[in-house]
Amino acid sequence: MKKNIILQFAVFLLMVFLTFSCTKDETEPQSPNDLLIQEELLSMTDKLLSDYKKNCPEYPGGLALKVISKNGSWFVSSGLGTGITDQVHFRAASNTKLFTSTAILLLAQQGKVNIDAVISDTIPGTTMTYVPLTANYQVPFRDMITIRQLLQHRAGIFDVTNEYIPDTVPTSIPYRGMYYVSYVLDSDSMHNFSFDELVGVNAECHLSYFQPGGSYHYSNTGYSILGKIIERVSGQSYQQFVMEHIVQPMGMENTSFPYLSSDRTIPLPFVSGFKYSPGNIIDCTESNMSLNVAEGNLITTPDDLSKFLLTLIEGNGVLLPFWVNQVLLAPPAGSLPSGWYGCGIFYSMNLGFGHNGAHEGYLSRMATDPTVGFTVVAFTNSWDLSTENSLRDQLNFLVDEACYRAKIIVQ
Repeated sequence: MKKNIILQFAVFLLMVFLTFSCTKDETEPQSPNDLLIQEELLSMTDKLLSDYKKNCPEYPGGLALKVISKNGSWFVSSGLGTGITDQVHFRAASNTKLFTSTAILLLAQQGKVNIDAVISDTIPGTTMTYVPLTANYQVPFRDMITIRQLLQHRAGIFDVTNEYIPDTVPTSIPYRGMYYVSYVLDSDSMHNFSFDELVGVNAECHLSYFQPGGSYHYSNTGYSILGKIIERVSGQSYQQFVMEHIVQPMGMENTSFPYLSSDRTIPLPFVSGFKYSPGNIIDCTESNMSLNVAEGNLITTPDDLSKFLLTLIEGNGVLLPFWVNQVLLAPPAGSLPSGWYGCGIFYSMNLGFGHNGAHEGYLSRMATDPTVGFTVVAFTNSWDLSTENSLRDQLNFLVDEACYRAKIIVQ
């Protein structure tokens, strides 16, 4: 299995026809201005996809866009066939991290977590530590890593699911110089990964990027540790806690977090995901999500995801305004005003607060700018692997560009 198959960097849709299509929101725009915006959004996504396919004619993916502004909401799709609505399911990958950070902050809001405690400290009111004091969690600098640093990717945790295991680890390590996930899945595609196992790779190999607080490095495995903390503090599994305390209270009816290797399918209606390289198109809709729990296992819809982000940031979700404004959205010390990563959420000057996601066959972006009342979710349902930089170009010139242009259109 290649690195670009596993890479979850920081999404999505069933390709039935390669011709362009548009589907309006369930509530049809009524005013002439609504209809004009609908037309402009569709024309924009049509052109973006058409321009992208000039350099990649066999690209099998489409583009979908959900927009909410002060004046209304719209949904358009291009290249996905007919009948696609904002209720279509896709894999939203690392957008999961905002749900995980929300769960941690909700527990902190309840007095059950101190986000500035180190992970080997005891949980308030108990004698149990945030992480087990076992060999699997004996990661470098364990007694210096705080929960806030994990949330902000400033703990130095080596990213097991995105990086080769270095050749510098002891020769006794059988996956030395390999991707650990590939090493496991190549012999057992139905393997059930766990937090203990993934974090244990770091402990066994003594891997770290830097001392906690020393810098920034994105890490899926850091969020695996947060998933473990949620389970130990709440007494529930990750998916049970998030569904019961975030998804259901916030009215998301089409959102789920598969966690077993056998949970490979996506609920109907969904769009299939593809991997494309010249002369080769692979359907990769089904996937073993057990390795991505708490950092990338989200399945959702444009409608659910946009409402979650908007409601959360407005302070009308499960977090009180203090925890949103003073913790979730607070920039880490030394952050540039043009962009930074907070507690499970990005800030960029042009789009506001949000996240992106990449899982085999799906690329996505969610963003909200509360200063102008703009929220967007966009995704495409194919990975373009035709060049070394094509995935990055897809995110920049297809998905993100759709968000930028949509913001201009609806203002």
